[in-house]
Amino acid sequence: MSEHGSTIRLPRRSFLTAGGAAAGAVMLGFPAVLRSQPKTIKIGAVHPVTGGLAEIGQACRLGAQMGVDAVNAAGGVKSMGGARLELLLGDSQTNPDVARTEAERLINAGAVILTGAFHSQHTAAIVPVAQQKRVPFLIDISAADAITANVAKSVKEGQQKVQYVYRLFITTAALGRKAVQFMTEIFADAKVTPKRVVVIYSNDLFGQTQTRQFQAAVDALRPPFAIVETIAFPENTQDLSTEVSRVKAAKPDV
Repeated sequence: MSEHGSTIRLPRRSFLTAGGAAAGAVMLGFPAVLRSQPKTIKIGAVHPVTGGLAEIGQACRLGAQMGVDAVNAAGGVKSMGGARLELLLGDSQTNPDVARTEAERLINAGAVILTGAFHSQHTAAIVPVAQQKRVPFLIDISAADAITANVAKSVKEGQQKVQYVYRLFITTAALGRKAVQFMTEIFADAKVTPKRVVVIYSNDLFGQTQTRQFQAAVDALRPPFAIVETIAFPENTQDLSTEVSRVKAAKPDV
């Protein structure tokens, strides 16, 4: 019908062409995720399943796989038409450089989201990849505050447009405060009053950050004990005899 009430006849080819164009225009008005529901959502998981952290890295991988299996067993992602999850596996080999290349490999293999990577230094190495490739990175375990704080700061200051990196884990600042709180409560319950504390830590991103945050928490909360010395040891060392001698010389209560 025309606006005047008369009928307009369209040849079949013209009708199909016009109809297709109209449908395309309508569909373009909806988000891309509604226009084309993926049958499979590929998740790239990078963990240290070999090397010095292999035992815990394998546990992290198992947890990720169990999560994927649970979602698929329940019918997939219902908000996306029952899309199923597929876990693409990466091994950082307990090496931050390998963590970065594994993240790149998984993205090239079709991963549309990343997770990992347990070790804070490995996670920090993956962050630039996620930001550059515009692939969301949900950190499962890694506590160093700077990992997400630096990205948020760069977005706030306009250096980057979007933050693609988020954390599902507690930060070292929170861990430091809780450590002081729990130590104070435990000592009170045990009716002991230790005064001298020595902190010994792995000389990597997590160890350095956690030690600073623990010291900051002690300074802020003023517990009945003080840190008399902090001692770093190389991440991959198998001999702590020198560090143990330093601990003994400091005569700590804890």
